[in-house]
Amino acid sequence: MRYTIGIDYGTMSCRALVMDALTGAVCGISECVYHVYEGHLPDGTVLPDRMALADAAEYRTALVKVVRDAIAAAKINAADVVGMAVDATSMSLVPCKSDGTALCCLPEWKSEPHAYIRLWKSYTATREAEEIGSLAREQKRGFLAACGGYPSSEGAYPKMLETIRKAPEVYEAADVFVDLGEWLNWQLTGELTRDTGTMGLKNYCWDGKTLADADFWPQLDSRLTNVNDKLRGEILPWGSKVGCLTAEMASEMGLKAGISIGAAGLDGHCPIMAIGLHNVGDAMLTIGTSGVLAILATEWKVIPGVCGAGWNTATPGYYAYDMCQSGVGDMFGWFVKNCVPARYEEEAKAQGISVHTLLSRKGFALPVRPDAPVAVDWWNGSRCVVVDQTLSGAISGLRLSTTPEEIYCALVQAAAFGVRVMIEHAESCGVPVNRICVCGGIAAKNPLLVQCYADILGRTLEVSTLPNSAAAGAAIGATAAAGIYSDLNEAMAALSTTEFIVYEPDMQKHAAYEALYSRYLRMREDIRKE
Repeated sequence: MRYTIGIDYGTMSCRALVMDALTGAVCGISECVYHVYEGHLPDGTVLPDRMALADAAEYRTALVKVVRDAIAAAKINAADVVGMAVDATSMSLVPCKSDGTALCCLPEWKSEPHAYIRLWKSYTATREAEEIGSLAREQKRGFLAACGGYPSSEGAYPKMLETIRKAPEVYEAADVFVDLGEWLNWQLTGELTRDTGTMGLKNYCWDGKTLADADFWPQLDSRLTNVNDKLRGEILPWGSKVGCLTAEMASEMGLKAGISIGAAGLDGHCPIMAIGLHNVGDAMLTIGTSGVLAILATEWKVIPGVCGAGWNTATPGYYAYDMCQSGVGDMFGWFVKNCVPARYEEEAKAQGISVHTLLSRKGFALPVRPDAPVAVDWWNGSRCVVVDQTLSGAISGLRLSTTPEEIYCALVQAAAFGVRVMIEHAESCGVPVNRICVCGGIAAKNPLLVQCYADILGRTLEVSTLPNSAAAGAAIGATAAAGIYSDLNEAMAALSTTEFIVYEPDMQKHAAYEALYSRYLRMREDIRKE
């Protein structure tokens, strides 16, 4: 038998999945949680508002634990594992020394926020993102095409600019800045490599050939003379081998040294490998803490406000267009945590279900009314189409008779309306969406939510039945890296799932949602004018 392991690093936890490399069968899964530091660091250091950090030491500990636990759950001989690959939250920036040590792991940096992993949802570099975009547009810099003309404050460049302004000693101490998946591979192999997904779709506005011109950055700050050097490393596509597992990590994980490690993937896009998307117009919608819509195409189109676009950044031989929402699951979670009466929690507990499920059952049993509450999904700012992380969400149409379930459903509907805006925007720019497959933990747990999305979009949605499609996608990438298949396309053809739960839209409800969608669009414009 031959097995590979896919490891999926999300915002709150990581999951490892053991896959039979010949059949695609899932043999074992494990999970390990870790902290997101908002408000203060472990030592009590107060953090700025909207900063979200993680500790690299916790992530490395989780990496070892989750692999050991997955092997135990699979009840396999660890000697039969031939490869491994990770995916991780993108735009999670790690400042490192030249040997791969994250600065936050060194005693002298334990109280410095900018030395920690700056998670994707850290939005303190909004001003810097606006400055970069404004100057680049003024100078007609070509690298902007890969990020829709508007760099995200989540990305590497704004965070690096903010670091040199607010913590210049951290910027100087960091020999290299890497994305989280790249750092994890560095720990596994002892070698620094980059991946095409991160470089093109997310952090670095990479056009497939070069980074942004080095002469651009000193115009923003005279100290930024070595940006591209701090982004060095060979760039490799998904499914390729980036190195071999070191003896040290192999000993800690209980694996053989020297097994193949595949190029890192993005957590929001790695499911593409598991669900086998390989046609023009195929799209993957991930409904999680944030939301991701990735669309495949064979032609290059300029899409203003897209999060990222690049060749060979997802399915080999295709362009991928990345469109995202900054807040989805965390928006629902905020409401449940802060706004739901205790009696709902007691009712959910009595029924043995989550509060989210209770609110969905109550709310989606109600008819769609044109005067129902409507929300805008910018509770964490707007990442796509309208690119402005300073924007905020809103709810309108509240009455004294409004119930928690009506507000909860308004938030779900807002997220679905946001996806509709992204699809309509992509198609207006010449990028069609013909098929939509859905992944993410929320989609698996809440079928009523998925049906709401289908009804609002007026499109068929196919939900993957895989227990963790991101980790499965990473495991498939690992089979190609290990040479079990000739390339990633062959691995996808052999191992990707063909089992989906299909949600057909209720076109009567779709028509009923039109009035709410019109109100949603007007609210978006009103918020932007404020």
